[in-house]
Amino acid sequence: MNELHAILIGLVEGISEYLPVSANGHVIITGSLLGDPADLVKSLGVALQAAPMLAVLLLYHRRFEAMFAPSRAGETTFKGRHAWALFLAGVLPVLISGFLFKRYFYGLMLSPWPSVTGLALGGVGILIAEYTHHEERGVGMDGLTLAQALGIGLFQCLALWPGVSRSGATIIGGLVLGLNRRAAAEFSFLIGVPVFAAAAGLELWKSAPLHQNWLPFALAFAVSFCCANVTVKLFMRLLGRMSFKPFGWYRIAISPLLWYLFR
Repeated sequence: MNELHAILIGLVEGISEYLPVSANGHVIITGSLLGDPADLVKSLGVALQAAPMLAVLLLYHRRFEAMFAPSRAGETTFKGRHAWALFLAGVLPVLISGFLFKRYFYGLMLSPWPSVTGLALGGVGILIAEYTHHEERGVGMDGLTLAQALGIGLFQCLALWPGVSRSGATIIGGLVLGLNRRAAAEFSFLIGVPVFAAAAGLELWKSAPLHQNWLPFALAFAVSFCCANVTVKLFMRLLGRMSFKPFGWYRIAISPLLWYLFR
């Protein structure tokens, strides 16, 4: 992979990872359009998830610090033991599912077709969730219950299918289970951190294609980290003025075009 292709893929990853549009699907499709080897693009897409993860750790460090703060029994704010319980409920289902079925889902990443299908279905899911959602009744992060966190964690398992989008699946889950848009997005960001760390760490450790292309990966990582910082800040500002519907319509609109390109 040459450096220009790596920078383009880093841009795509950084911009799309925390938006409900499927970063993995966009990376796979971008790599296919650029003509890069499928195994390298797959490995690069997985390993690059560490860059947006670091961006969220920096941007939301207060939320993570609150998890280590003392809390009183029965307290429902996102703090201390209660925060850890919510966090683990949102994370463990996908970590277990990913460990058990990683070979199957990694195989799906070698073709653009599962990603195109996941993009379309995820777009439909976002629209259904938005048209049935009542923002004024939605709860914030400090009202999140253990049952809601576990439900969102189960929704996150859908993102193992390429193109579905981890952010999209968890945000849909949050809306369906009664969170407001900002809380759904924020909890999605937080529970993505250990998922990305596990997936990226494993890929960096075992992927021969990445070891042979360390300079393109380093360039892509730097670009992805910078883009993710800007994207997350802008996305959270826009959530006060808009719904997730534009992302759903975008996914549905782009799917037929991609189907045509990959026929």
